[in-house]
Amino acid sequence: MTKIDQLKDHEFNGAGNDSFDHFLKKQLQESQSYLADDDFTARVISNLPAPKKLSVWQERLIIFVPLFVISLLVISQFSVLGVLIKLWTLAVSMDVTHLVQIGMLLSIAVISGASLWFARQLKII
Repeated sequence: MTKIDQLKDHEFNGAGNDSFDHFLKKQLQESQSYLADDDFTARVISNLPAPKKLSVWQERLIIFVPLFVISLLVISQFSVLGVLIKLWTLAVSMDVTHLVQIGMLLSIAVISGASLWFARQLKII
């Protein structure tokens, strides 16, 4: 009796769900994990063409062109004048100490970013 016949017989007998689970578990345990194919798979894999390697510039273009287009679409939905007015009123209403603190934070961020980039270029990290 083949596996298909066993499965059909099992379905027609109206056996419960647990017996089907047991049947399926038994069939999966008995099945072989590798099918003999006389090295067909190895031959097919060896005859496949080598994957094309993109240059660094092509990879960057694939990333940055859509990013640039999407950014332009998002920016086009904003009122640039409204944003500039809000930034100007925020800058005018700030104390000098707040402006110095923001400048120091920006300086620390730029120096940290440059240091991280430089360390990666030298393969320190």
